[in-house]
Amino acid sequence: MSDRPATDAAWTRPVPVPDDVTAAFWAAAGEGRLVVQRCADCGTYQHPPRPRCTSCAGEPAYTGVSGDATLVSWTAAHDPVVPGRPRGLAPVTIVVVELVEQPGLWLVSDLVGVDDRELAVGLPMRVAFDATAGDQVLPRFVPAGDPS
Repeated sequence: MSDRPATDAAWTRPVPVPDDVTAAFWAAAGEGRLVVQRCADCGTYQHPPRPRCTSCAGEPAYTGVSGDATLVSWTAAHDPVVPGRPRGLAPVTIVVVELVEQPGLWLVSDLVGVDDRELAVGLPMRVAFDATAGDQVLPRFVPAGDPS
């Protein structure tokens, strides 16, 4: 179950550090858009971002996707999964979702404020954007019927 405080004043969530390959992904998230790489040569989507297409070694470019997904799997981490994270913020429900744009196009996210007893493989999910420490915004996935 994910009934835990969303924040703790003594702890700051680590933020991703964009690099040359991931900067466009994080910039789009900051604007409330979900983008993933798609190969200009073979059309394959891929995530996580990489310098070359994993199918044909072609040139990937970022493209917008719907943010609609299906729940593939989840687990609850009962011990802190990030160094320095207080035990009071566990458990954390970590989900794997498959974007509707392509079979096997998976993203990993965590849930806040969702009881993991409500989850089931195949559950429709949608992207939601969540500001973290600093200016970084994370794309997270929530059940499609969730108003957040």
